[in-house]
Amino acid sequence: MEIRHLKTLMMVASARSISKASHMLHLSQPSVTRIIQEIETIVGSPLFSRTKDGMLLTKDGKKFYKLATKIISSIHEAISDLKSSQKNCVINIGFCPSIMIFDLIEQLRYANFRMDYIRFHEFNAKRQLIALKNNHIDISITRGTDTVYNQDLEQITLHKAELFAVIPAAHRLSGKKMLNLDELKDDQFVVLSEKLFPFYNSTMTAMCKNAGFNPRIGFRANGYVAALATIATGSCVGIFPRGIVNSIIPGYVYIPIRSNDNFIDISCYLRKGEARKEVIDIISIIRNQFCDLGLLDI
Repeated sequence: MEIRHLKTLMMVASARSISKASHMLHLSQPSVTRIIQEIETIVGSPLFSRTKDGMLLTKDGKKFYKLATKIISSIHEAISDLKSSQKNCVINIGFCPSIMIFDLIEQLRYANFRMDYIRFHEFNAKRQLIALKNNHIDISITRGTDTVYNQDLEQITLHKAELFAVIPAAHRLSGKKMLNLDELKDDQFVVLSEKLFPFYNSTMTAMCKNAGFNPRIGFRANGYVAALATIATGSCVGIFPRGIVNSIIPGYVYIPIRSNDNFIDISCYLRKGEARKEVIDIISIIRNQFCDLGLLDI
């Protein structure tokens, strides 16, 4: 006997009609009649009686109906438990815009991690930490730190990414191999939205002040790529890490800065007390593979 036999019997018992049951099951009436006959042949007893009120269960039919209901309920419960278990295994990882996230994917695959349980979410740093605290993601990989948002979160510093002066290709300093940041004090800077990227802006502003000037802000971009595109137009300069896009956009160049503070932390966050084995395993892979190799230069 198959599951379809039980479902058909339950539908006929509920509808009290072969024709109504066949319509709801999307089967022909002869097919439904045949299935009921097959069940009755197997159990060796009639399960329905035809009355003026329709198809009614016999005494044996009622017993079999209860048994069929328990079996179908058990199957649905098992499926629900499996789906719930799989859902609990899903690991949501937040990251800042960067092509280097694919290095993490390769390392996880190399470590034979269950890749079909991983979901990636591209957020700015502030939104990542909020999402992490609200249980929308499980791991955050972000640039910079901020004590306002990392309460109740554990921070792991992975790497210090070097920041470069990013200037238009036609800029007066574009041919230099290295520059002092104060050489850009008369230029307009493109920065990132303070609301979306508070960590980046505090680092960039501190660098300029340490170089002896306050940056003149010409444009506040809503993302890294928008900032680079603005620089490529020739209207502004900026301070950014490499590796933001997967190809070089014509129109700008990266130049190393002669400074001791031209770095921004690349950090990994998780909720304090996180006990899920899958999350701990990924954190271990991130620390072992990326801290030493410096691959998270994002």
